[in-house]
This record gives sequence, structure tokens and C-alpha cells, in this order.
Amino acid sequence: MAIILTGIGAAMSLNMRIVPNPGDGIVQAIADTIHKSVGFTKNCFDLTNITITLVLSFVFAGHLVGVGVGTILAMIGVGRTIAVFNHFTYERMKEMAGVEE
Repeated sequence: MAIILTGIGAAMSLNMRIVPNPGDGIVQAIADTIHKSVGFTKNCFDLTNITITLVLSFVFAGHLVGVGVGTILAMIGVGRTIAVFNHFTYERMKEMAGVEE
């Protein structure tokens, strides 16, 4: 439930163009630059970060450190929740907020 609510909250703050947290803000900036959806970009960004963490973990610690089941579930779930939420609500939210792109 926490992953779903996090995804909905992130989608709403990003869609309304209010000041996002840094992690969501960089994803929105990248999505705007490459002209891809925020949900897709969030999944790619999180996958890149986890890959970097895995590589550094094995290089410096010799074993997996800092990535667990919750990390993987959040990586997949938040981006997909954003994508599904935006699929059903993006245009209406943009219209109600008066946000222009």
C-alpha cells in the first residue's frame, strides 16, 4: 500500500508542477528533456541507481550491500504506479490545475 500511495503522491506533485523532492525533480527534468513519460523515466532512473549500487557494493564490500526486496519492489512499483495513475488522470489534473506545458 505504501508503494502505491508513494507513486500517487509523486505523480500528483509532479503533474501539478509544485516543488518536488530532489529524487522526483531530477526524474521530471530528465523526462521533460527526453520527451518520455515520468513513470517510464522513473523506472529507468531507479534501475540505473540500483545497478550502480550493486556494482559499488560488489567492488568495495565484496558482497551485496544496501539492496533488498523492498528496494526492488519500490523501484518497480513506484514508477508503474505513476504510469498507471497518469494514464487515467493526467489530462484532467492538468486541466483542473491550469498547468500548461
